[in-house]
Amino acid sequence: MIETEREQLERQVNELQRQKMDLEHQIQELDLEKLNKIETLKNDLERQVEWLDKDKIKLTKERDNLLRKIRISNEKKWKNALKMIVILILLDLVIIPLLIFALGVPIYWLFIALGLVTFFGMIVLVNYMSGTAPLNTGEVRKALTVAFITVYFAMMPLMVFGGAKYLPGQSVNIMVETFTALLSIIIGFYFGTRAIEKYVKAKKGHKIR
Repeated sequence: MIETEREQLERQVNELQRQKMDLEHQIQELDLEKLNKIETLKNDLERQVEWLDKDKIKLTKERDNLLRKIRISNEKKWKNALKMIVILILLDLVIIPLLIFALGVPIYWLFIALGLVTFFGMIVLVNYMSGTAPLNTGEVRKALTVAFITVYFAMMPLMVFGGAKYLPGQSVNIMVETFTALLSIIIGFYFGTRAIEKYVKAKKGHKIR
């Protein structure tokens, strides 16, 4: 009887030991599987980080190239604008007066030519600097104001030093006085409309908020 019980206990102990070993083996397998998964995830993350680093470097290079192109484009635009201004000044101060006096045409053609050349030259210049294809009212307003100012200051030396005639029997002073009043209206209209536009934009922005 005792011998039988002892054998049973030994079998139970052996069974428990076998189960223990099986559990340890299963735990080892699970740990190994987890380690493999962790290692795989780690490698995937490292590859993703490497790709992100490459993309970041690529985007940084593209941004630097874009900024460089913009800077070069702005420099080129300003250089071209300066060339256009120099050409416009040469036309207004040298070429047009020489042509007028060489051809012997009346003095008022000088002011007409100055106004037209300056007006269209400023439209081209302002539109080129703004980078917009169609003309807007602001560009035309600027060109018109500059053209009137140019013609006005061309008249001033004639008024002060000249006694030149723009029509037979009439002094240039009459034309200057008329032009002064007209220029005052234009300048007032120019700054007045700008103030109104800013007010309207500010009001619209306030409504949107």
